[in-house]
Amino acid sequence: MRILYHHRTQGRGAEGVHIVSIVKALESLGHDVTVLSPAGVNPLKNAGNAPVDKSDVKTSGIDSVWKFISKNLPNFIFEFIEIFYNIPASIRLEKELSNNNYDIIYERYAFYLVAGAIKAKKYKIPFVLEANEVSGIEDRARKQIFKKLCDSFERFLFIRCSSILTVSSFLKQKIIKQGVSTDLVHVVPNAIDVTKFHHNIKNDDLKNKFNIGSSVVIGFAGWFDDWDRLDLLIEVFNGLTKNYPVKLLLIGDGEVLNNVKSKAKEYKIESDIILTGAVDRLDVQRYLSLLDIAIITHSNDFGSPVVMFEFMGLKIPVIAPDLMPILDVLENDKTALIFKALDMKALKLNIIKLLEDKDKRNQISSAAYVKLIDNHTWEKNAQMIISTI
Repeated sequence: MRILYHHRTQGRGAEGVHIVSIVKALESLGHDVTVLSPAGVNPLKNAGNAPVDKSDVKTSGIDSVWKFISKNLPNFIFEFIEIFYNIPASIRLEKELSNNNYDIIYERYAFYLVAGAIKAKKYKIPFVLEANEVSGIEDRARKQIFKKLCDSFERFLFIRCSSILTVSSFLKQKIIKQGVSTDLVHVVPNAIDVTKFHHNIKNDDLKNKFNIGSSVVIGFAGWFDDWDRLDLLIEVFNGLTKNYPVKLLLIGDGEVLNNVKSKAKEYKIESDIILTGAVDRLDVQRYLSLLDIAIITHSNDFGSPVVMFEFMGLKIPVIAPDLMPILDVLENDKTALIFKALDMKALKLNIIKLLEDKDKRNQISSAAYVKLIDNHTWEKNAQMIISTI
């Protein structure tokens, strides 16, 4: 099949990796995919080169304009720009569709973006929507201003979809509440390319650099946000240092680390905490391989954490909260240890359980890896996409 992949992202960081991974997976199944991006954006070129903190990635030309708009404009102006973006999007789609024949339009959801759905109806082409967020989510990074207006655009969009793919059950429930048939919405969590993950990574230089020695290393990685609740992780970690030879490794950056540093100083545990700062994505696996136990202290309600799949791919045992996007993938005591969200006593007990039981660590990490191979590769996701049409 010929597939037109339409999106409105900057094509960098995790979103770029997701786009490229889906495109390559569809192509590996024998499909022909054309990516239609905003002017000046090329995810096939930019994805995967950003550090964990993609805000510091250097850009040029019109790509710099998109980055400036995203970072600096007030939200109400940004939302008006999102609405008017349908005009250039419609022009590009019309040019592409009038000159080429496509079997599917596959679009990555973006607030107010309806041009793809309109063109799909005009050209009588199935329209598949990938919805990684929806209107009305309270703890998203950019706060909404015109929610009711966005809701109306969203209803217009959803009723024109041949199928909707979403990364979590939470998002599926939100979409169904908009009046969409349950049969049209499919949960397809994130994934990884397992061929790029290795289990015998040389990291002795990093172990020496961070003076890890014989310590058990627990930690997390990402562009840290408030919802990661690293403040709570520091409190839990403080209660472990007196009884266990353990170090806390935080791979990445973010403003919330200022609070982490303050807490570490208050508890006098600075020497037990390793803060790497932003790490180039090409080097992330070497840093992740330092972890003996991965801790997801908290997350948002809607997103499928890519780093969770990376932990699974490296056979790092995971401890995580019982949030819906996590339960879509992991099962307590089989592929992870799951605790009630924000119950830090339960988190601490789970950490202690794995600190004291290396066999358990190996058991759940091996089971999680098998689950990953069987269900959460990009090729499996591509197969699901095609099966829903």
